[in-house]
Amino acid sequence: MEGRRVRFGDVLFDAGGGRLSVGGQPIELDRSSAAILKILLSEAGSEVDKDRLLEAGWPGRVVHENSLAKAISRLRQALGRDGELLETVHGYGYRLAAEPAEIAPPPQSQPAQAARPGPALVFSFLTLLSLGAAGVAVHSAATRTTDDPGIIKGEAADSIGRVLWVDDHPQNNIAERRYLESQKVAVYQVTTTDEALNLLAMYKYGAVISDMNRNDKPLDGITLVKAMRQRHDRTPFILYTVVPSQAQRTLLAQAGGQAATVTREQLYAAVLPRIRARWAARYKHD
Repeated sequence: MEGRRVRFGDVLFDAGGGRLSVGGQPIELDRSSAAILKILLSEAGSEVDKDRLLEAGWPGRVVHENSLAKAISRLRQALGRDGELLETVHGYGYRLAAEPAEIAPPPQSQPAQAARPGPALVFSFLTLLSLGAAGVAVHSAATRTTDDPGIIKGEAADSIGRVLWVDDHPQNNIAERRYLESQKVAVYQVTTTDEALNLLAMYKYGAVISDMNRNDKPLDGITLVKAMRQRHDRTPFILYTVVPSQAQRTLLAQAGGQAATVTREQLYAAVLPRIRARWAARYKHD
């Protein structure tokens, strides 16, 4: 599909340049992720084995399957709502459950002398590239505004707040995420503690939702909240997991977590009042 431009859902991908936009917002992709997306799009609807994706993402190199898993995680994050279409085929590889449509190239225009990018633009571009190469999930067009450092450009104008959801199986939380979004809460998802800590260092969230057992680490949820509190990050921390033991509840409380929830209703009751209270405090006008 070299040189083709295809669309599915809110996603537009220029295979020739490896350029991605979601909902009209440009998204930076590292080279490996772009190559993997190109293969998945060319075989949309079909299962693609891991070896083929590894060769596409890292040609001529021997890399661990974890590198592929991390690239898939970055792609899911980059694709936003449509990331759930990137399905895992357990024991085999991955499949893009989409029907992409090829679109015509944009009309050619007369070449104009390119403006020389300013230092701030160069810095922003290099920063995004370095984050992508390091496997850090980057928010869609995630740059801070000048008037309110808590707002992320590209977020819905009527959003009342945002949560960071940390779970190595985000496909299990689609219904909960959609409900929170219906309540005007922006939801950003990552799959590792390191990704979460990187984003928490850059952006403000109304709450963090986390599972307990993550990436074969049975207490990774506790590890995350401990790291947050050691950095003096007081963002409310909500555990969402299978029925936790009393020992786990005790560890959560000692680490500085706010609630351990099991059902969707418990989760919403723990998260939404905190988001709304924070929004009301920030934007209340007499």
